[in-house]
Amino acid sequence: MRHSYSFQELRQQEVIEFIGVEEEEDIICAWGIRHLFGIEGEVTNYTHCELDPSFLLGLSCSLIPFANHNFARRVLYQSEKHSQQAIGYSTTNPLIRIDTLSHQLYYPQKPLFKTVVADCIGRADCASGKTDDFTRPEYFNGQNAIVAVNVHLGFNQEDSLVMNKASLERGMFRTEHLRSYKAEVEGKRLRLKEKIKFGKMESKRGRVDKLDDDGFPYIGASLQTNYIVIGKVSDAGEDHSIKLKHTEKGMVQKVLLSENDEGKKFAVVTLRQVRSPCFGDKFSSKHGQKGVVGFLESHENFPFTHQGIVPDIVINPHSFPTRQTPGQLLEAALGKGIALGGTVRYATPFTTASVDVIAEQLHKLSFYQAGFQIWGAESVLNGRTVERVQSLVFMGPTFYQRLIHMSADKVKFRNTGPVNPLTRQPVADRKRFGGVKFGEMERDCLLAHGAAANLHERLFMLSDFSEMHVCQTCERMANVIIRCVPGRKKIRGPYCGFCKSSQTIVRINVPYGAKLLYQELFSMGICLKFETKI
Repeated sequence: MRHSYSFQELRQQEVIEFIGVEEEEDIICAWGIRHLFGIEGEVTNYTHCELDPSFLLGLSCSLIPFANHNFARRVLYQSEKHSQQAIGYSTTNPLIRIDTLSHQLYYPQKPLFKTVVADCIGRADCASGKTDDFTRPEYFNGQNAIVAVNVHLGFNQEDSLVMNKASLERGMFRTEHLRSYKAEVEGKRLRLKEKIKFGKMESKRGRVDKLDDDGFPYIGASLQTNYIVIGKVSDAGEDHSIKLKHTEKGMVQKVLLSENDEGKKFAVVTLRQVRSPCFGDKFSSKHGQKGVVGFLESHENFPFTHQGIVPDIVINPHSFPTRQTPGQLLEAALGKGIALGGTVRYATPFTTASVDVIAEQLHKLSFYQAGFQIWGAESVLNGRTVERVQSLVFMGPTFYQRLIHMSADKVKFRNTGPVNPLTRQPVADRKRFGGVKFGEMERDCLLAHGAAANLHERLFMLSDFSEMHVCQTCERMANVIIRCVPGRKKIRGPYCGFCKSSQTIVRINVPYGAKLLYQELFSMGICLKFETKI
């Protein structure tokens, strides 16, 4: 009878050894067991052997299927950026957490394939060697979407995705956006003896319709822009409430009143928003193929197979040659075989199923599921014209992730609004209702197009339009002052301090930034001259 050793027992017997960074310099490590035996009688002098070749990679990197088939930069995109930005169901206690900002995916799914490292994560009892699925909670941050590699009316140009509107209405990639607002009772005091407490009072700063007498909104209240979310008042009746910015809204998820270790009372109100994917929301596969939604197409307008399968996502075929990510195509081909009744396989980097094995699995299934070629490319019918599409369309399930970059958090609009008091140009912050920066490169584009009127409007009329008075005699700036003229009342108007005259003064339109620059140079003893023509 064979005895199965646990990981702990193998460590105690020094069969498995942890190697430090400095020790790596002095050992000779083999990639796998087959390298220990040598090739054609070759003598090997290895001192150690990797447990699995995929352990060369980091944790998030070794979860990528077929990672060894992809270009290194795309693998780094996924492991360093997209894996951290993907929305999942990450915690076991979301109901009692009060994170400032968090996202939750409604229906996370398990990928159709596994990697060795994914099998190890979350195992309830590694030491005892239990591998029962029921003892291992698993957390995933994406869903299995049917992805077609095809051009769809030009709406998936570049990196864009075309998504199925019916799939989204059924709950695909639907997420919950949670934002918490925290307020302490001890705020800034105007007087030493004055106390600030939570409470409700009529406020000019925002609406208090949804607040109870204690200053907190009731659970389920719908708060919109400029509503008061936490009411705070002082003994003198002054308002210190927290108001929602013009970019914020949501339903009240929970209200928490507590105190910290120092005995200071504080309150937390969490708002919830349910978000279904819309234009501009960002998605990514596990292979660094990121893109935003370019169009939401109706279910009946998509191409469909002879089985009636309609894709959830359509991506552009031009995204593969230059990115060099055949791993995604292999993932779709393997996933297709698994979904059609094939065996569940591992897609661990460096020990993946070969291309021939995947092709053979699809080839066997194609006898029963007639209509697609060996590689999973299918003959489809056009949903709009119901004609057979001339070219074959590659279609298969791919694990896609919804990222936290959403257009609802980034949309920015403004006509007029707050300006910087010094430069009189629009402020920068989106939450302060600021303007959108029109930089040098945007200016170059308008110059190249010859759109001079548009350029004048963006950089002048809608930015810091101002007027300046110039004396045509001395060509210097004249100021608007109040003068006392003998025998007459006080006269207010432009007056040149150099010429001591108000006769030849004209008014010109300039950006306020130019006027400010003149005044700052003048304070340094540098005087500019302006040539004007009538």
